[in-house]
Amino acid sequence: MSDNIEREIEEILSQLDEFVPEEGVARRVRRRSSDWAANLNRAITSRLARVSLGRIMLVALGLVLVALLFGRVNPLLARWVIIAGLVLFFTSFILSLRLGQGRSAQRRWHGQVVDLSQPSLSERVRSWLRGKRRRDWRR
Repeated sequence: MSDNIEREIEEILSQLDEFVPEEGVARRVRRRSSDWAANLNRAITSRLARVSLGRIMLVALGLVLVALLFGRVNPLLARWVIIAGLVLFFTSFILSLRLGQGRSAQRRWHGQVVDLSQPSLSERVRSWLRGKRRRDWRR
């Protein structure tokens, strides 16, 4: 009798291991819609990541120029396009200043950092004067 109970328990446990509950319609729709939204979000952010702040500033200036040129056709629309262009320009300008503070562009050649900095005009004049004084002093 105990063998029968053990066998039934093992059968039940094996059936539980194989049992995969069927996914409900609402859950499938929710999963598919979240996958779709994630893919859309990934596509949008990857395209926006390629756009630089310099390009945004150029587009903003272009908006302002187009609005100024066609301002007589629809003055109300031109006013709003100018405002939007200026807001876009100044926002991208401020962002470019803020984001540019923390980064220093490193030039690399074959994996090694290359120092391309040159002495400033004042440093060159000082070194020239030092060299001239040394030559005069030796005479």
